[in-house]
Amino acid sequence: MKQGLAATALLLLGCAPGHAVETHDDLGNRVSLPRPAQRIVTLAPHATELVLAVGAGSRLVGIAAGGSEPDALSSLPRIGGPGGLDREALLVLQPDLVVAWQSGNRATDLDWITDTGIAVFRTEPASLNDISHALRGIGELSGTRRQAEAAAQAFERALAAPCRHLPVQPVYVTVWERPAMTVGGRHWINAVLKLAGYRNVFDQLNRGVFHVAPEAAEGHAGLPHISLIRSFDLSSNDRLADLLSRPGPRLAEAVQMLCAQRLSATTAGRQSKVQIDSDYRPLPRPPGSPL
Repeated sequence: MKQGLAATALLLLGCAPGHAVETHDDLGNRVSLPRPAQRIVTLAPHATELVLAVGAGSRLVGIAAGGSEPDALSSLPRIGGPGGLDREALLVLQPDLVVAWQSGNRATDLDWITDTGIAVFRTEPASLNDISHALRGIGELSGTRRQAEAAAQAFERALAAPCRHLPVQPVYVTVWERPAMTVGGRHWINAVLKLAGYRNVFDQLNRGVFHVAPEAAEGHAGLPHISLIRSFDLSSNDRLADLLSRPGPRLAEAVQMLCAQRLSATTAGRQSKVQIDSDYRPLPRPPGSPL
């Protein structure tokens, strides 16, 4: 009886029972809450995927615009997008935790959120290990530590593709065709390619996405190439491009897809354009893997 009264009192005070939680985000900032987050807003599609992966989807009250989320989230307000943050809309949602993307969201918006007293977990994955770190950190803040640990371990196991032992095959990555755009070494796709037995021909350049001269792009026409261009026609090529388009837990599936293609090409004794066939089947996943 007393416990029930105590819980009711906490709810009337705008609190929820729980204990203080704390972790560090990808930038090393300490993020702490007096109790596990009950109202979470994401400002990037991959942040939404991270929250879902750790079992905290029921805590979402607003999600980033531009993602491809499950139908269960279709009624949630969309926050952010190409322009600046709608600050008033964010405040209306009354989040106690915002999961953001340091280089994908405006720094002034993220600083403003912090200044309002709302906790911000900033993601900025420089490696695939950082995705595991983010899963564990968000799980800590949302009170789903067990599910987050299981998701992180499943992600790490799914990265153990057999292609890493194959001879390295150079590839050219197409981000856009007119104007020609590709990626340098400062992009998460390089880690994915490495695990699948490939190497981006521009990985020595300390750049992310950048314009490349047409003649340079044409100079790599003879190499296998991976396209990040999506036409959203639900083909398997679009599926791969979608997986590679954001630094979230689904990158493990991209590794599996690319590795399956590499093994197929190696078995056939050919080095052709990377193209995922319509009858593609993923490599076996660890039991219980949510990926």
